[in-house]
Amino acid sequence: MAEHLHARVTAQLKLALLGDCGCPQTLDRVESEARSAGLTGAEIDAALGGRSFEARTAASVAFACALKAGEATLQEQMRARALQLGVTEQELCAIAREAQQILAWIRR
Repeated sequence: MAEHLHARVTAQLKLALLGDCGCPQTLDRVESEARSAGLTGAEIDAALGGRSFEARTAASVAFACALKAGEATLQEQMRARALQLGVTEQELCAIAREAQQILAWIRR
């Protein structure tokens, strides 16, 4: 995954997973990071809603959101969808690790 793309995907994961945190400072910081990664306002708004305009990223974000929800059936459905769209097992493992790090940060 190209570094620029990785930064964009990571920013979208953070927005999707932290969008409901209720902390204005956290949201400002994450939105600023997203802009620095090249996301547009519309992309930021979509990510805050757990969506993306790019199919593989949308599947990745949906998988991360399913992990956050803790619902095993939903996680498997989103994993299968991501695999169908070309996200690799290796990428899904990386997304799961990134999601765990993001979620661990908000639990502090």
